[in-house]
Amino acid sequence: MNATALKEVAERKPFRPFAVRLNNGVQYTFSEPRNFGAPKDYREIFYFGESEWVLIDLDSIAEIIRQ
Repeated sequence: MNATALKEVAERKPFRPFAVRLNNGVQYTFSEPRNFGAPKDYREIFYFGESEWVLIDLDSIAEIIRQ
């Protein structure tokens, strides 16, 4: 996955929900800005759920799903 493409989707103003599908088929939906976190280089991202968080490596993202 391309860090630039991910950054464009994540930083849209106003925020619009999006999802990422991983190489293993797992999908994470970022329905609000507080679900998402990333360092400036976007080499990995964080998904913050109700009671969990997940570190996602950029190389494991197969697809970005714009909503």
